[in-house]
Amino acid sequence: MRKFIALVFVLLFVLCLPLALLSYNIGRVVFDRDLVKRVVTKEVTESDLLPVALEWLSLQRAQERVRTGEAQTGVREPDVVKAIQYLNRDHWRKIKAEVLPNQLLAWWTSAVVDGVYDWIDSSDVVPNITLDFKPWKDYVRGPRATNAVQILYDAMPPCKQAEIDDFQRRLKAAPPGTKVLYNLGAPCAFPNPWRPDQMQQYRDGMNEVVNNVPDKFALSQELARIEKQQGIGAEAIKQQLRVMRLAAVLGLFVPLILLVLIALFGIRSFSGAGLWIGLPLMVGGLLCLLPALVLPALIGTILTAGPMSEVPSQVRTEFIRAFGVLLGEILQPMLLQSLVIVFVGLVLAVVGFVVGFVVKPKPVSQ
Repeated sequence: MRKFIALVFVLLFVLCLPLALLSYNIGRVVFDRDLVKRVVTKEVTESDLLPVALEWLSLQRAQERVRTGEAQTGVREPDVVKAIQYLNRDHWRKIKAEVLPNQLLAWWTSAVVDGVYDWIDSSDVVPNITLDFKPWKDYVRGPRATNAVQILYDAMPPCKQAEIDDFQRRLKAAPPGTKVLYNLGAPCAFPNPWRPDQMQQYRDGMNEVVNNVPDKFALSQELARIEKQQGIGAEAIKQQLRVMRLAAVLGLFVPLILLVLIALFGIRSFSGAGLWIGLPLMVGGLLCLLPALVLPALIGTILTAGPMSEVPSQVRTEFIRAFGVLLGEILQPMLLQSLVIVFVGLVLAVVGFVVGFVVKPKPVSQ
């Protein structure tokens, strides 16, 4: 009966150890504010995460201005929604380099990360985050805006003769001093002598967008507005994070307690440690290697169903790729920890084998 109970504890230990070690390493990384801030800042400033998000946000903002009447497309400004469609990922990388300096990105990232971590232990429904956009507005006015417009302009196809003729007809029919848009349909790039004036129309449109951006952006209000419109909700995410943190702190105590119980019920000699402690450590350590093989494939599903459920699908793929960098911070130390556990278990098993089977007891003399 004693050995049966010890065997049950061994099975529990082997199953529990990988989960406990994984939980510990997730908590070690996810709840290390400085580490997360450093990794996220590097991703935001150096990866394609921001160009993808910028592409989505720019299109959403342009469509919103059309829906609300803020943008009088076809009346006094070009159709930016259609023009944006010509931009590819490389164009957005260049635009990001022009209008979003790394210093401001690091500043905003720090504010967002701090807001999220403060929110976990607060009673707020959503993170309390406010971003200061005034330094950015001052930065992009002037040459930066011109360079960004140039990137957009160069991405548009050249105008056909029919489109040039249509513009000239409308220009002749318009009263003197009336502003006439170059394109009423799909945007295209006019040749000289119209090119400078057409570019100025786009610059004016971009400056108007920048001027309409608030000096302070309360991300908290935007998160509250979309709360529970999609995904599982911010409050549920907060509770999940709290459970993860608690599991990371207490999780390792479970396999340690099981080891003590195994020793109490299973070990009756030094050589028995190899069987009851060494072998479970070896098997459990080998199972701890599995997350490094399966987690990269599962992480997208896990994040989509949980913390990433509130993120727009357009940026989810790139965000999950960036999260893979944090995953590396979790799995690489865990790989070393697993190998150490396997090694300790192997040493105990070998020593137990030597003591139990190689060193023979001396016969008792008559």
